[in-house]
Amino acid sequence: MVIGPGSTVGREMLTNRHVEAISFTGSHEVGLEVHKAVGGLDRFVRLQLELGGKNAVVVAEDARIDEALDIIVRGAYSLAGQACTATSRVIAHESIYQRLVEALRERVSRIRVGNGLDPNTDMGPLSSIDQKKKVLTYIEIGRGEGATLVHGGRALENGIYQYGYYVEPTIFKDCSKDQRIFQEEIFGPVLCITPYRDLDEAVDLVNSVKYGLVAGIISRDIGRIMRLSRELKVGLVRVNRQTVGVEFQAPFGGVKASGNDIYKEQGEEALDFYTRIKTVYLHW
Repeated sequence: MVIGPGSTVGREMLTNRHVEAISFTGSHEVGLEVHKAVGGLDRFVRLQLELGGKNAVVVAEDARIDEALDIIVRGAYSLAGQACTATSRVIAHESIYQRLVEALRERVSRIRVGNGLDPNTDMGPLSSIDQKKKVLTYIEIGRGEGATLVHGGRALENGIYQYGYYVEPTIFKDCSKDQRIFQEEIFGPVLCITPYRDLDEAVDLVNSVKYGLVAGIISRDIGRIMRLSRELKVGLVRVNRQTVGVEFQAPFGGVKASGNDIYKEQGEEALDFYTRIKTVYLHW
C-alpha cells in the first residue's frame, strides 16, 4: 500500500513498467484521464474503471409510501450523498408524487446532522471544504434553474458545526431532465424529485443522464419490475432496497460514463481481472 496524491503516486502507477493491471475507483473525469494515459502507453495494461453515478429510484404507483421513505432517505443521506451508489434522483409516479414529496420533506426535516462518531447522528459532514463549496454551488444552480427547494439548502456552521464541513440534507422538487442538478453528479446530500406519467417516461428520465451505475425500483408489480430492470441502462438494479449497499459475491460496476464495462468489481469477474490465464498443451 502506497498512500499519496494521484498526481504523484497515481502517475507512477500508470507509467511504471512493472504494473500490469490498474483498477481505479473515482470520478468520471479522472477515470477518463486514466483511460487516456493507459491508452497512450507503448504496452498493453489491463484496466478496470468504477466511476461516478447519478442514481435514480423509480417509485411506482403501487409503492408503499412508508417503505419508499426508508429506502430513499437511507440511500440519499446516510453517507451525506458521498457514495457513487447514493440516491440522487427520485422518479415518482404522478399519482403519488405530491404525497411522497411532503412525506420526504417531513422525514428529512428530522435527520440529525452532526459528528459521525456520535451514535445519535443520522448524517455526518462532507469530506472537505472543497466538497462543501461544490455542494453549495450546485444548490444555487438548482435555485437558478427553476427547481423548487423543498427543504435544506444551507451550510451549517455555528456551534458544533464549526468543526466540520456540514450542509443540510436538501430536497428539490419539480426537477426536469435538462437541469444540471438532474444531470450531474453532486456527491452530496442533494435529492431531486421528478414526476412521471407512464413507464416509457420513467425509463426515459432514468436513462437521460450520461451515467449508468445503479437504479432502484420500488414496486410490488413483478411485470413492472422486470420491464424496468431490462430497460434501465445501468449495471446494477436494486428492487425495494436502497441504492447504497452491495453484496460482495455479486459483480459490481456501471455502464456509459460509470465505468469501462470490461471487468466488474467484486464477484467472479473481479477474480478474473487479477488472474492471468495460461494454456498449456502437455503430452506426457
